[in-house]
Amino acid sequence: MLNAVRIWILLSTWLVSAGWILSALHQLNRVGYGVAFALTGTVAICWWGKNKWPALQMPPAAWHKFRRRFKRPAPLLFLVLVLMSLVSGILYAPYNPDTNSYRFPRMLHWLGQGQWHWIHTADMRMNVAGCGYEWLLAPVLLFTRTDRFLFLINWVSYLMLPGLMFCFFKLIGLRLRVAWWWTWLLASGWCYVLQSASVVNDALPVIYALAAVVLAMRIRRTGRTMDFWFSLLAAALLTGVKQTGIPLAGLWLLAVWPHRRIAWANPKTFFVIASLGLLVSGVPTIVFNCMHTGSWSGVSALQAEDPGWRLQLNSPFWGIVGNSFCLLVQNLLPPFFPWRGAWNHAMDDFVATPFGTHFNSFEFFGHVSPGISESSAGIGLAIVFMTLISIGAARTFTAARQIKCSPLQLGLRVCPWFLLVLFMAKVGFAQNARHLATYYIFFFPLLLAHAGHEKLVRQQWWQIITLLCISFSAGLLVVNTARPLFPAVAVMRQLAAGHPHSKIIAALHDAYMAPNSLRNAERQIEEKVPPSEPLVGYAGLWNTQLEPALWRPLGARRVEDVLNTDSPEQLLQQGIHYVVIENYPSLDCQNISEWMARYHASLTAEFMYQDKGRDSSQSHVYMMRLDGKPSSQGVTAGSTTPP
Repeated sequence: MLNAVRIWILLSTWLVSAGWILSALHQLNRVGYGVAFALTGTVAICWWGKNKWPALQMPPAAWHKFRRRFKRPAPLLFLVLVLMSLVSGILYAPYNPDTNSYRFPRMLHWLGQGQWHWIHTADMRMNVAGCGYEWLLAPVLLFTRTDRFLFLINWVSYLMLPGLMFCFFKLIGLRLRVAWWWTWLLASGWCYVLQSASVVNDALPVIYALAAVVLAMRIRRTGRTMDFWFSLLAAALLTGVKQTGIPLAGLWLLAVWPHRRIAWANPKTFFVIASLGLLVSGVPTIVFNCMHTGSWSGVSALQAEDPGWRLQLNSPFWGIVGNSFCLLVQNLLPPFFPWRGAWNHAMDDFVATPFGTHFNSFEFFGHVSPGISESSAGIGLAIVFMTLISIGAARTFTAARQIKCSPLQLGLRVCPWFLLVLFMAKVGFAQNARHLATYYIFFFPLLLAHAGHEKLVRQQWWQIITLLCISFSAGLLVVNTARPLFPAVAVMRQLAAGHPHSKIIAALHDAYMAPNSLRNAERQIEEKVPPSEPLVGYAGLWNTQLEPALWRPLGARRVEDVLNTDSPEQLLQQGIHYVVIENYPSLDCQNISEWMARYHASLTAEFMYQDKGRDSSQSHVYMMRLDGKPSSQGVTAGSTTPP
């Protein structure tokens, strides 16, 4: 299993570093990747032939062990989760508001210009967010010309989660039986299961975080210097996916510190690997953010874009207090919560009170989603329930012998909780339970350290409840609103027709219809935008989702974002004759007529769709034709090479 993890680290390192290097050479295209693949393949074949590592064939004994392991109920249920998530990923196109708003569009902008660049956009997240995940997806999107295979990045990572988790628990001093059972239970955490076939990147870095710590801790037992370099690369990859994962690099530093002499004993190798690590880490994004916004995280640019937007908390103390409440609520949220509107309204009223003003720097303090999805899920109600039961029940087994742990193991158990406090003091996102997906597993060694857990996991009642919790995650995959494994559209239409006055059924209907509504809107975009237009404008406010559809067919058209600072002459000089508007294009225009008058445009089509990213409200889409003539001195529409 660890050989597969090492290969995944190498592949991820190659993909991220290739993205940055090809961007620097202005060759972020098929030819550039083709040459990079050829050169890397040649070097790999030569190295492979010399070192003969790793072996590709699975030994018969390993295959027999694999079959025997998955005959047991817990691993078998995990295998069912894996297969169900694969089926859901194959059946459905990716659907996620954040991904559609800025992750897919920025990849398309990079590929459209053959390089990473600071994008002219109204959604500054396209520029300031970590790029590590997008560099994994870019060549898949480039060569397949479709987004239907992008979920495989998360799915393959999910396959490695139980093995890495068990290694981590074993190395940190948990009893093997306790580690075994909790490995399968935690692998069924809602954030991991629901994101395994999605294009959300919150759970993906947990593989790098676990690999970094596990490989660093194994050095003492195996003496393999190579694992030091792999752990360094894994820690670097962890920081490059999301800025919220950067504090976990401190956990890796704690694990690798006893072996720091390896770096000083091999200065040349350390320089090369460290340089490569800096390239695939969050450092490039931080550097560009400092250059363009004056802050390492880009917060200043986001707040300049929308002064009312919140990210960093005003008070660390009230941040910890507020997040303690929000994280608890979000992780206790049931799969479906039809009272979401009343709850969120009550939270808004609370923030308006004198005491509630302490939490007004949060992004939508206390707000919850209408139910559990990959965009909102934390570790999940089932695991929170099992954790509380287990902690209480384990303490009834007082005769169990306590196993001592080393100072390093104790530090690795306690350190994640300090990182959690740091996270709560600084981050005020509306969905912090999802953003903690990389952290959750590291919290459990301290919770499971009591010796009574060894006897508890032998109890039949505990094992039955654990298997039920894992099975419940399979049920979530079935009813997942983004990728249901039942005919949801037909069922919801029939229920809505039979119960027209039921608010609960209406909420369920809206949740299941949102992805279908977005697909219909994308089809209208593809049908109504003239195929002869190689360059189309797009104007939208926060969390708009239709820009990826404007790029289709991929490679045949480019899209430029239209800001309220862009003049009609600038658009025409760029060769933009059509602009698609999602909701109102700027805060300066009170209605669409003002926009049409300002840009001398005429309306060619309009429609609405249900936007799950905007509290299931209706988004209004307008298609505009600019009536002016392009300047003879303007930039031609085909001056930039398409992806």
